[in-house]
Order: sequence, then C-alpha cells, then structure tokens
Amino acid sequence: MSVDTDDVGEKMYKDYVDSVQEDGASFIQISKNMFVVNGWDAKRKRSKDAWYHIQQSNIGPETVYVCTCPSSNADGIDCVHEYLLKEYGVELFPGDSIPGELLLVGFVQFLTKYGDIDENEVVLFSRLLNWDDSEDIFLNHFSCPSPHKIGLTGRVVVTYEGDDEGNGRWNCEKDSGPCLHVGSCRKKFQQLVQGDPEAQDTNRGEDSYSSKKANAAGREKSVSYQKRPPPLWAALPGDLLVQIPPATSPPVRLTLDPTSSCSCSDVRYMFQPFQPILERPATIYGLVEAYPTTIEIQTCICKHRFIGPDCASLGIFNYNNKVLFTHEILDEYTSAFTTSETPFSAWVEVTSRRYILRGGTFCSADIFRSAWFAYARLLSLEDDMICPKCGPSPENTIWDGVTLAFNRKHLLPSLEPPTISQSTSISRDTTRYIPNQQLLPDSLSRKLIIKVVDGPPLIFGAGLNDQSLKNLMQEEDAMQEEDVEDVEDEEEAGGKASKQMKELLGRLDAVPLTVSRLAGTNPPLSRFFERHFGTEAIVTSKVAPDVYKRFFLQISADESVLQMANQDALKTLDHFITSPTKQDASALINIPVLHNLLAYEFSVSNLLHEDVMAVCCWISERGRLVLGWLNGTIQPLSEKDILITPEKPWTETGCCYGMPKIRDRPTYPKLKFDTRPEASGKRGAKCSKFYSQYGEKKLTGGIMCAWCTHSICYGFHCIPKGEGRNDVFSALVTRWERPPKRVIYDFACALGPYCMTREPAFFADTQFLIDDFHASGHTKCAPAAFLKTYCAVDPRLRHINSSAGECGNSGISRIRKSVSYMSQDRAIVYTKVFVSIWNRQRIKGM
Repeated sequence: MSVDTDDVGEKMYKDYVDSVQEDGASFIQISKNMFVVNGWDAKRKRSKDAWYHIQQSNIGPETVYVCTCPSSNADGIDCVHEYLLKEYGVELFPGDSIPGELLLVGFVQFLTKYGDIDENEVVLFSRLLNWDDSEDIFLNHFSCPSPHKIGLTGRVVVTYEGDDEGNGRWNCEKDSGPCLHVGSCRKKFQQLVQGDPEAQDTNRGEDSYSSKKANAAGREKSVSYQKRPPPLWAALPGDLLVQIPPATSPPVRLTLDPTSSCSCSDVRYMFQPFQPILERPATIYGLVEAYPTTIEIQTCICKHRFIGPDCASLGIFNYNNKVLFTHEILDEYTSAFTTSETPFSAWVEVTSRRYILRGGTFCSADIFRSAWFAYARLLSLEDDMICPKCGPSPENTIWDGVTLAFNRKHLLPSLEPPTISQSTSISRDTTRYIPNQQLLPDSLSRKLIIKVVDGPPLIFGAGLNDQSLKNLMQEEDAMQEEDVEDVEDEEEAGGKASKQMKELLGRLDAVPLTVSRLAGTNPPLSRFFERHFGTEAIVTSKVAPDVYKRFFLQISADESVLQMANQDALKTLDHFITSPTKQDASALINIPVLHNLLAYEFSVSNLLHEDVMAVCCWISERGRLVLGWLNGTIQPLSEKDILITPEKPWTETGCCYGMPKIRDRPTYPKLKFDTRPEASGKRGAKCSKFYSQYGEKKLTGGIMCAWCTHSICYGFHCIPKGEGRNDVFSALVTRWERPPKRVIYDFACALGPYCMTREPAFFADTQFLIDDFHASGHTKCAPAAFLKTYCAVDPRLRHINSSAGECGNSGISRIRKSVSYMSQDRAIVYTKVFVSIWNRQRIKGM
C-alpha cells in the first residue's frame, strides 16, 4: 500500500519512517485500535519527548486515522503518524497478534499475547533503564484514561521515574500534583510489579509527585548560573554593575574555566581541571543570526549532563551546552514585552523572519521561552521597589487589585500570600467585633437627620407656602374636580403629586421627633440642629447654608466615627477645644466637615456659639470612647513580634515587596470570619461597589499591588482566590514597620474598620480613603471616606496621584494575556521582571 505524502513532505515522511524502523522513534500499539507515538521534529530529524495517542476506527467502508499531535488537523492534512499507520499498519500491527500489557518479572519486560486490552484500562507501554544502572531506576510511561472521558480524547500520558517501590517522581501531562491519573497509574504499577491484580499502592509520600512546576523548573535550570546585569537601558546609577558589551562576534570556541559547572542540581558540580575534556558543536543565537561554535564540556558525576562554561564575561547565556543566546537577544525580548503586549510565540515568529533574511533559522518558541525564564532568574533586578523621593516608608500608598491571573489548575502549595498565618504568628485572643461605632449610636436618629436634611430646603413663606406646598395642594384639588378624558394621565400626574406631598409632610413631621431624639443623645447637638433645621427655621423661611447640611449628613453616616476623625485628628481637635481660635480651627484639615463648619462660623462671628463648642467636645469624647473600646487589652505590635524564621524565596511564594518581611500575620480566634473570602464578589454590605472579574474564567484572584504617588510599585503578591480587605491589611502588617499616613484603596470605606478592628494601635493615625477614580461607585459612603474631600481643605494633597494604581494597572495589562496561560512559577517571574522594568524606567525619569 502506498500513500500520497505531498501534504506532509516526502523527505520528512521518509526520515520519520526510517527512524521508526531503526527504533529511533516509538510507535507502540496499546490496544486493537489505539497507539502511542513520539512527537517528531522534522528539522532535527529526531523524536521529541512529547507523547501522543493515535486511534484507528472503521466507519462504514472507510478506515479513519486520528492523531492528537499538533500536526494533525481537521483540514484533511494528515500527520506523519497517520500516514505511517495507513501505509504500514497491517505489516507492523497484524490483527491476529494483538499485544497485551507490559508485564514486569523482576527487571525483565515482555508483552503478553492474551488478547486485547480494555479501552478503559491503564497501560504501561514503555519501561527504560535510567542512566545509572546501579540504582535500579527506570523511566516508565503509562497511557491512562480519564474518569469522565472515553476514547482518544480521554487518554493522557503519565510518566514515572524511580524504583519499583514507587519512590520517585510522577508527572501527568495534563494535571499538576497528585491527580486521579497519577493515582490510577500508581495502583496499576504495583499490580504489575507484584504480579498481583489485587495489589494496592501503599507508598504515597509527599515528595513522590513531580508537578508541571517542577518539570518546568528543571528545564529552566541553565548551565549559566552567575548573576547577569540588567539591560543597559534599565540600569540605575546605584547598580554598580559592569556592563558587558554586546557579543557581536561570538567566539568560535568556548572553553572551560574554573567557573564552569553543571546544571543537574542546586549544588553545582564544578569543573575538574584533571578530568578529560570533550568537545561538541553548539549554536549561539544572536539578534539577527545564529553562529556555529565549538564548546568544551566535561562529564558530570550525574552521568546524564555535562559541565560547561558560564560565558558571563562574553555576554553569552549558556542554556544547555547546545543552545546558547547572547544577552542582547534575551534583553531584546524583555524590552519588547515590557513596552507593549508581546507574547513569546509572536516575538519568536518575528525574530524567525529576521533570521530568514540572513539565510538562517531561529530556535523554537518553547526553547526560547525556557531559556528566557532561566535567564530572567539570573538578572540583578534588586533595589528597584522603593521610590527615591518617597523613601522606604511613603506617607501615601495606593493599593489596587489587578486582574493579572493564571489558571487555578496551576496553583501550587508553595504560593504563600501574606494573608496566611504561620506557626510563629502571635494570637490576638482578646480581639472581638465592636458594634455601634458610629458617632450617633442611635440608628433612628441617623435616619431622621437624613430624612430632614437630605432634599430641598423646608421653608414656608416665599418657599413652601407660595411655591411648593400651595401649588401641590391646588394641583391635587384641580385633578379631583376636573373631568379629565385621559384617565391614565390623570392617575399618573395625581399619583406623582400625591407622592411629593407625602414626602414633604413626612419630612415636616420628622423635625420635632429628630430634635427630641438628639436631645437624648446630646442636648447641645439637638439645639444646634433645631436652630438651623427646626420648626422655627422652617416657619421663618431660614435656609441653612450647605455647610450645616454637609455636617449633619456626615455625623449621621452609618460608619465608624474614626473614619471621620482618627487618633491624629482627635489630637488636633483636643488642641482646638483648649484653644478655640480661628487659627487653631484652620488646622482641623483632618476633619474636613468640621473645618468647614468652624470656618463658616468664624466668618459670621468672631465668637463661636457655646453649642458649637459643646458639639466639638462631644465628637472628641465619642471618638476617644470608640478608640478605647477597640484598643481594649490588645498590646501594640512590638519588637517581640518580629519574624525569626527566614523568609522563603519570592519565586515560590509569589510575595515580592521592596521591604523585607518583619512579622507574620497575627491570628484572631474571636473573629469568626477573619480570613474567610468575601462571597459572590460582594465588597461590603453598606457599600454599593461590587466586583465580578474574578473566578468567571477559572483564574486565580490576580495580584495586589502597592504604589506610591509617583507610580512606583512597592511590591505585589499573588492572590489565590478573590481580592479582599485582608490582602491590604496583611501586606501592611507584615511589611511596614509603621503604617502609611494615608491608605488609598477602592474599598477603603470597609478597609478602615477591618484594620481598626484587628490592630487599632497600629492603624490609629492612618486615614483610609477612596481614590477619585472609584469615588462615583460608592453612592452610600459619607464624604469622610473620599480623598477629594480632604483635597478641598488641604491643597497640598492635590499632588497625590490617586490614580497611580490605575496607571500601573493599565501598564500591567500588557502582560495579562501572556500570564493567563502560564504556570505559577513562570507567572511570578514574568510579573516581577515587568514590575522591575516599569519601576526602573520611572526612577530613571526622575
């Protein structure tokens, strides 16, 4: 039988057939109609490490061949595996000789002939002795069905490298960690090893799985290991690193020296001058073309890798002693993806076209991707997460959650955001929720004030009597007397007028009740309210200035009094109470609503009314009382809380800040919902701001970033699932020796109470403010929660770029798509490099 191989290339197909016949490429039958094959690299004429399944099916008179490799598609173009099965299937795999399972007797392997294997069974189809025969380590490959899928698409390849006890590394091509596929294969492996179909796998150590992360890290271990300087265009004056000139003419020979090593383990095996030296050809990829070279290598004691030169002084990165790159081309990609959205595949395609102009070929996207990540881990990108103007403890920090997320299936146990408490964490056993923290504890009084004050002025005479109330009454009487033909219009107009009338009458009725309720709380406050909004003011048509309206709306806010006046503001207020002068009143910029009220009072008269002073004393007393409740028996965070255990690498934890970790997040046993995620994306019961960006695409919760007003990122951490107030709180507590003066966050209205409940002494002087960009979404929040309220009384705050987080967010959006497809460890490194380059460009601009 012969086939037309024009579509796949006759030469390529012939090379593949020769390789299969010479056992260079595997083509293994695992059931009557199912086969397992290696991937095929047509350029290098060799098989790949990847495995694929191919199925032969009879549909009517036609025999159909379908392969899962990338070269097979639905356009009628077959891959080399399908062509080989069409041409040589009958010869290589006769129907009367169907293989069974690969059985193990001692260390001997053979195929049984007892019939076809069930399509839903696990099959051990390959077992090869590893390099070191003395350790009895084998490399085993399984074809495993999925529990919820059948046929071709349901089978995956599981790899196990280790001894026959199950002590080794397991890896599933689809899932990470101890998945169902690995569990099925472990059980099957023991059945085959023990020769007992009822055998079970009893050895399940924690270190017996090799996830995709471990494999990726293994591929990204390079022969080069010495630190590399940042690109010249991103270098800072303080780097003090020797810049290596571009390798425009790479050497034709790369020699071993004392810095040469092998990448087989973290503890590197170095060059031995008295051991034999070998030579092999290698390729150095430059910016526009590749250069052939000869590289000296030396056999390592691991016996499957080689010691090679580091090449740092030559401006060359040695990935695996075969493929090397100039720093110039690796930095070129760094420049590209930090400037605009540039995925690896697109950049490699552009570079490949540039190579074609020189008559050469570039490496594959997979090789370059792995090499770049190995190179990125060696870049000296330190000391770039602190603003030179704001310093290590900026007064103003802007926090923003960014939807920079990877798929949840790549989550690893090593991810450790600051929200996780440790065994060394102190326990705050006395912390509990404190109710009724509002300035006005009586909820009915708060509602009554809002009902009376919020709306058009309540006035008689030229107001309600002549315009509003009189007109409304006349309209209602006229509608009852006139014969209106359009009944629907009559009902609509009459209903609207009646509703307005009821609202006005309801507000009027609420005035005396409000005065009475306030008298029970604070008599001076009641008299102050009655003077501006009471019955006498309404009858005499006295319209209260807006400054009084804003004041009463603020004191009736359904939020903690400490949002209006924190500890620092209360100190300023106490000073004013002892010295009630106009100058001291102007210093109350931390309580804008009171500052404006006093400024107006002083503009009318040089002496303040005694009720006004009494109200100021009441605000101070109430604030001190609530602050005392929160402090309770909680001791402030001190030196004894400093972390003793060393911090884990940020490449594993996904927590990377410019400041070192100084303590673990405390625990709060009495707070029932302390670390529970906020459900359904709802960001607070009393705030109308909602988020629905996370979880819908099976992604992680993105990252939390801290920014200064100059758009310098002070650090970030990965969020496993859903952004919340705990992310900002935990990052501040674990990294900041003293908290910022202002924390600007899109959910600051709820972040403030969250932080003050847990660490009131630590956050007592901190203002929690909503940035201008998100202020419009907080329709139920009082003005004391908005940054713009404070900017109105303190012009010095106008320099605060409250949108710094949004600016950084827009920049980070360049890598959002690329990160969404990455594994956890790569996503962390990719994000760190981007943030460092972002910061360095802005610091250089300063």
